[in-house]
Order: sequence, then structure tokens, then C-alpha cells
Amino acid sequence: MAFDAETRALFQEEVAENLAELDGALLELEKNPRDHDLIDRIFRAVHTLKGACDMFGLVQVVALAHDLESLFDHVRGGWRRVSKELLDAAFAAKDRFAAMLAEGADPEAEADPALAQRLKTLLRTTDMPDEEPAGPAPGPATPAADNSQDDAELAAVLAGILPEAPQAPHVWDIVFAPSDPGHLSCSDPLALLDELRSLGQVETRCDINAVPDLEALDPTDCRMRFFLRLTTGPDANANALRDVFLFLDNPGDVTITPAEADAPRNLPVPAAAAPRPSAQAPQPAAAPQAAPPAASPQPAAAVAATPPAPATAQTASAPATKPEAAAAPQTAPSAEAKAAPQTAKKDAMQSLRVDAGKLDDLVNLVGELVIAQARLTQLAGSLGQPALTSVAEEIERLSNELRDNTLGIRMLPIGTTFSRFRRLVRDLSSEMRKSIELVTEGGETELDKTVIEQLNDPLVHLLRNSIDHGIESPQDRLAAGKPEAGTIILSAEHAGGEVVLTIIDDGKGMQAERIRAKAVEKGLIPPDARLTDGECFNLIFLPGFSTADKVTSISGRGVGMDVVKRSMDALRGKIDVQSEPGKGTRITIRLPLTLAIIDGLQIKAGEDQYIIPLSLVEECVELSRDGGDGTRRGRTIQLRGEIVPYIRLREAFEMEGLPPAIEQVVVTRFEGERAGIAVDQVLGQQQTVIKSLGNYIGSVSGISGATINGDGTMSLILDVPSLVASVKRSAA
Repeated sequence: MAFDAETRALFQEEVAENLAELDGALLELEKNPRDHDLIDRIFRAVHTLKGACDMFGLVQVVALAHDLESLFDHVRGGWRRVSKELLDAAFAAKDRFAAMLAEGADPEAEADPALAQRLKTLLRTTDMPDEEPAGPAPGPATPAADNSQDDAELAAVLAGILPEAPQAPHVWDIVFAPSDPGHLSCSDPLALLDELRSLGQVETRCDINAVPDLEALDPTDCRMRFFLRLTTGPDANANALRDVFLFLDNPGDVTITPAEADAPRNLPVPAAAAPRPSAQAPQPAAAPQAAPPAASPQPAAAVAATPPAPATAQTASAPATKPEAAAAPQTAPSAEAKAAPQTAKKDAMQSLRVDAGKLDDLVNLVGELVIAQARLTQLAGSLGQPALTSVAEEIERLSNELRDNTLGIRMLPIGTTFSRFRRLVRDLSSEMRKSIELVTEGGETELDKTVIEQLNDPLVHLLRNSIDHGIESPQDRLAAGKPEAGTIILSAEHAGGEVVLTIIDDGKGMQAERIRAKAVEKGLIPPDARLTDGECFNLIFLPGFSTADKVTSISGRGVGMDVVKRSMDALRGKIDVQSEPGKGTRITIRLPLTLAIIDGLQIKAGEDQYIIPLSLVEECVELSRDGGDGTRRGRTIQLRGEIVPYIRLREAFEMEGLPPAIEQVVVTRFEGERAGIAVDQVLGQQQTVIKSLGNYIGSVSGISGATINGDGTMSLILDVPSLVASVKRSAA
């Protein structure tokens, strides 16, 4: 069957979601091997993946997924425990799924016969956690040509392991009562009934007493209640029956209980089968339908199968009411009752899949709108017409709200990126025979999606560096008096208009002198260079620098940390390294919340205008010409008893001419320190659309980008931390 590009794109998205769900659940299951919810999550993810691939005719993927699904079905059934061997095979299968289903890959070419055989071998063996086989323990199974013989051996082993386990019942009583509003828009109950018929003989009775009159009927709600008796063959099990209802939104909608094998063939309607309360309005109790004369009393097990809903219990015990009294509320539901299903539907639809390119286009359009709005505000101010000024203010308010909402759509929790690194740490620690635990904090911290996308590679290099160079081997850690297992903490938090990412390991740390000696040896710095410990640590970001004695598959080529530095520059981020020998290393990354639009304070120095990010600004104060101590190396002002250093923007950028008699000092705070910037004039606050300087100009110290003003002129955006640091270096 041929599928169009849109269908294939949706398929790829579904595959990515299921693989991410499978990977995360497997990592959690490794820590909590007895968590049945995790086992069910893994089973559902593999089952969904198999169904999607089956629709596209990917035979090899379906076969591999079926074997993995069967393994976890054995875990669900209690025939196998969660072992390292099982998890390793599951991780290998997940990686193979990703390779086979990658865009442009050939599933047939990417198939791994060895992995398929590995899963089949696991299927032919058992691994019970608490019980031992009655007979001799079977050795490792080998592939056999006769599958029927393998099945017979498996049945014999299971019979020995579970000698007292009761045989699977042949008859089940099922009560299926869809309760969620809008149920029919999600799934078809009749399709579930058809699937039940594939398992055996089904007897069905339907209770329609809760179906309202046509005027009050919502066509997306299922107001019927089904009572079924399923008779299966001797090889059927309860897991197969539960899988039919696996994807219900509300698992409480179905109740399955075993019935007596010799139960009467005619299925009676239980006494609790009175009409359910309406999802739109509370319904008074109605008299239950009388069972057919030929029906025998319902077995106790079947009666107990009825879902324990409070309203149903009242219905069963309440006296019968007249039919017209029961029907009245159905024809005239209250306004509150009508609003209930609408609210439920609204809650059920919480997300909408949108192409990322459309979001980028929307942000670009909002940026152009912000520039046009600035021009309108400037024009209204120059003309001085009250009517135009009022319109300009309204447009400004609306554009501010549109900007905030648009940027909010692009904000994603960084925890989605953190979850990818758990598998990286697991695989690398296993490869290097180290015991390492990754602890993530602040995963709910939101960051612009563009920043998150470009953040993946730098974090990978930093984590690999911590695993290889930072965390010691278990023997070395024990000898140093540390726990055998090392810890890497990856955290995120908001700090003003920035997001601060921190990577901390409790490894052996770094030695500043060794790094300096290595840099001199490679010719990266002159032998007589005098560097602080912090400057020595920053040498690791130079191209070609590495302290590794030999090149491995993980590190040693001197390119990883260089990639980190270039990525941070592209994101307008800052990176700082602190380390203590024997204690560990702390790497701090500061990133802007967004790369698109910010609030800025517009200032003027000389003939040029500049923008300072408003998130860094604390206040503005006046400064007379003789203010401060008058020296270039140590300009300070006293601000409410606190001494605050400041720099003159004219001097930092070597502008000609004299400053005005009264300057303005913009007091900023970053990294816990306060610093002032003396400017000629503060023009006011404005929305700033960030534009890069382009490859021709490249990176300029003290400048992070540019923006277009309302009158069409350009303002440079100041990089305050970099500007202050450069002045400190030149004055040292």
C-alpha cells in the first residue's frame, strides 16, 4: 500500500514517541524491577509500535517487536523475572528498532538475525524469581528446528514450576460500561466486541436504559452498557483477554471475572444492570429489566463483576420509579449538566501537534510586528495626536501579549532533553566498567525549543568528559574512601532572564597545574603565561586540547570541549568551570531564555544607541561629571551605603567627545555581582527583536547581537557580563 508524505511523517513521529517511551520505561524498570506499571508501559509501547509497523508492512520490525512483546507478556504473567539479560536484550532491540525505522533506512537491510535469535532463545527459557522447578534445572536452551518440541518443553517446565496453579478459566463474565464523555470519538465499542469474538464464543446483552431521548443525546457519548459471557478454548489466558481492553482511557470501564465453567448458556442481566446515571445530568433510579423466564439466577462471581459505582449501588437498592419520572430529566437536562461533558472534552484535548517550521514562521512574523509597532509608537509620539496615541498604546499592549503567548508556545521543559542522557550514562558506564548514577533536577524548567535543540551535543560532550575523566574506577573510589558508585548531577533552574544548567560530578577533579603544563606542551599558551586556576580550567575548551594519554572511543582527540565552547557562543551562553582535586568538578552554563525577542532598555552613548537586556537591569541613577573616584581603574559610586563599581561606555568603546554634565548609570546584576554602566542618556524600555551580527562581522566582545529600531536605525545589544569582564582584564 502506498502512503503519502504526510502519513509517513506522522508515522515517524509516532515511532519516535514510542521509542522514547520504551527507552525511559526500561531505564526506570532497571531501578524498580518489580514495578508492574512500568512493565505494562513497556508492553503497551512495543504493542503500539508493532501495530503501526504492521500497517506499513514492515515484516522484520513486526517480527522483532512480537518476540519482545512476548517476553514482557511472560513477565506480566509471572513466568519470568526482570533480569539484566532481559533488559540488555530489550535495550538492544530498542536500538535496532531505531536503526530499522530511521527515515530513509531499509528495515530489511538493518535487520539483525543475531538479535532475533537472542530474543527467541530467551523465549524458550524461563527465569522465575521465587520458585524453583520441581525437576532438574534446564540448561541454556539452544535454537531448535522443531518449534513444537520447544513449546512442549516450555509447557513441561511451566507445569513443574507452577504445580499448584489453577488452570485458566474457560468462561469469563465481562461488564463493559464506557463512561468517558466523547468515548465514541476515540474508540468503537463494537470493534472491541468483534475482537472478543476472535477469542471464543461470546454471548452479549446490552442495557440501553440510560440512553436519553434524541434531543438530549450526544452522538459522541456511549450510554449503553454491555454484559458479556466469553467462552474460550483451554489454551486461552486472562492476559490475552485484558489486552483487548488495554487502551481504554478509563480502565475502570471494564470488569472481568471468571465464571463457572458449567454456567447456564443463557446470559441473564444482573440486577445491577439498571440504567447508569447520565454523564450530562443525574438520572433517578429506574426499574431494572426483568430477566427472561428461561434465565437462571446470576452466579455470585458475575454479580460481583459489576463496577462499584456509588450511583449504581443506589440504583440497585432504590425502589422502582415510574417510567415517566425517570425519563423527564433526560429530555430537559440542566445548564450545569450540559456543561459537564463539554468541560471533560476540553480537558481531554490538551495538546495539538504543530510543525516546528510553522512556529518559527510565527515567531518571525511576531518579530516583524514588534518592529512595526515600535515605529507606530514613535510616530504617535512625534505627532502628538491623542487618538493616534491611544491606538498605538492598544497595539502595543496586544503585541506584548501576542509576543508572550507566541514565545510561550516555543518554551519546552528541558526534562525532555535530560531523559535522553540516562541511557548515555548507562551505556558508557557499562562500557568503562564504572558504576555511575545520573541524578537530574529541575526538569520542569522551560527553555526555548531552539536552544534545547542546540543544547543536546554540548551536554553529551560534557557528560562523556565527566564519565571518562571525572569519575574514577570502583577500585580507585574505594581506595580514596568514596562510595563505589559515582554520581553525576545534571540540574536546571531559572535565574532572572537566564537558565542556569549545572553538571556536578564527585570524581577526582582537575589539577590546574597539570592543565597548564599540557597547554604549554601543545603550544597553546606561552611558557611564561601567568594564569589563575579558573583561566587554567578554561584552557580545556581550546581546540586540540586534551589531557588523555591515549585516544579512546570516548575521548582523547581534543575536539569535544571545543564543540561545547563554539555551541555556547552560538547560543549566546556562558560556561564556567570550577574544580577541586579529589572532590569533583562543577560546570555551570548560563543561557538566555529565548533567542528571538526580549525586553530591553534602550540607552545612548555618543551618537549611537544600545540595548541592555532588561532582565539584568536593577535601577538607573544619575551621575555628575565629578562622580566616583575619577580613576579609570577603579570607578565606583555609593548606592545606599553599598559601593558599586561602574564603567563608562564611552571609554569602553573608545568614543570621541566629552560626556554630558550629568550621566546615567544603569546598575546591573549578574552572577550575584552588581556593576554599573555609565551612559549619556536612558531612552526607555522597548521590545527587542534579536538579530545576529552575521558571519562577516562574527563575534565581538561586549556585543551579543543587534536590533532594528522603530525609525529604521540599528541598535547593538550589549553583552554585559562579557563587557565588564573585558574591562577588568584591560585594567588589570
